[in-house]
Amino acid sequence: MIYVKNSANKILALAILGVTLIFSRAGYCDDKLNIAVTHPWLALLAQFIGGPEVNVIPIKTWNSNGALVNGSSLRELDKDAKVIALDDNDAASAGINAKNNFTVKYLYSPFPVDVNALYDPSVIPFVAQRVLTVLSEWDAQNYLHYQRRLAEFQARMSSSILVGQVLKDMKICDMGGYCGVLLRAAGAKVDRSDKFEQWQKGNFAGLREYLDAQRSEGVAIVIDDDTPSSLRKYLAGRSDVYKWERPTLDRDYPTFLHEQYISLWQKITSKPLPGKRGKR
Repeated sequence: MIYVKNSANKILALAILGVTLIFSRAGYCDDKLNIAVTHPWLALLAQFIGGPEVNVIPIKTWNSNGALVNGSSLRELDKDAKVIALDDNDAASAGINAKNNFTVKYLYSPFPVDVNALYDPSVIPFVAQRVLTVLSEWDAQNYLHYQRRLAEFQARMSSSILVGQVLKDMKICDMGGYCGVLLRAAGAKVDRSDKFEQWQKGNFAGLREYLDAQRSEGVAIVIDDDTPSSLRKYLAGRSDVYKWERPTLDRDYPTFLHEQYISLWQKITSKPLPGKRGKR
């Protein structure tokens, strides 16, 4: 034990202790695992599972319109950067090739479904498990931390889906690209017109009559960022049309999903449509 005899020495000792703590904290921050990911879905998963132990750099992200755009430039990454990709095609679309000296881990070879399948609550936990495996391989000392975070992710996803049960048995017409699977997971009665593909291409023949018929039956119309812009413009201003948002990288996905369910339920129930939303 060190005994400090006078005030001057006490001040000096405190100063040394302060500097030591500062540099110790800086060293702790430097100990974070730095990784880059090729897709915003991987960013959402790596951020949640990694928590405070991982710094995630998204090479691709979503803009305010929900479109996939460039995030961080590859030139900003370290020459030996660690990168997670869904598969080799996903890596190539992010600009990663043999010329890079990055350490790239592919979660699949190839990814067996369309990337929008990640909206499916039954799919995303399996991808999250593979993210855990890669993080643990690169940072074995924090394996238990990553395992706990994965367990929390799975539990909170289940909780968010249960919250979504407020939409159970509500009649919804799906005019989006990815929202349908989430609405079905919540127990909503989701339907889609057999003319939807025609309307997606900009041929709106019969659409007004269809919308009026759906409204008279108390059916809500839900769109998302994958709904073609021409169709979105056509539907703009209708009180029976609601938008399901794309996730944002500044918040954890289970919380975002929870809020989307509640927000949609509040919007639909605050302005009841004609008809009943019971079973068809």
